[in-house]
Amino acid sequence: MMNKAAIRSASSFFLVTFSTAFLFTLGARMTGWFTRAPVIPAEQTQSLGIAIMIAVVCLAVGAGIRRLSAGELQSALLGASAILLSTPLAIAVLTGDWQLSTAAVSSMGLLTLVLGWIVALARRPKGLDEELIDG
Repeated sequence: MMNKAAIRSASSFFLVTFSTAFLFTLGARMTGWFTRAPVIPAEQTQSLGIAIMIAVVCLAVGAGIRRLSAGELQSALLGASAILLSTPLAIAVLTGDWQLSTAAVSSMGLLTLVLGWIVALARRPKGLDEELIDG
């Protein structure tokens, strides 16, 4: 029999991590602060809006499924940072094309990494039993 709490926790964790990384990446590209802002044809704006709404719904559903503990929030932030750091760096290494957007998305990864560390530092010390459960 599957453990419902474990399924809820895993679903919440995935949705929060996915939506955080997706929205950070999308926002970094669209602002044009770190790289040229993309030219989005009028027919593409509807798809972009739908993608943003879906990501926000994923974030809301992930937060609503189950309130994340401090350890789970820390893991979600660190997971998002791993995605934000690894994806642009891997593409840059494979293509040999290092752009400002590589640094921009990687800096978003560093930001979520720092937030994950702040959550880790703010957590209360646990007993040995709780630490084994949290991993």
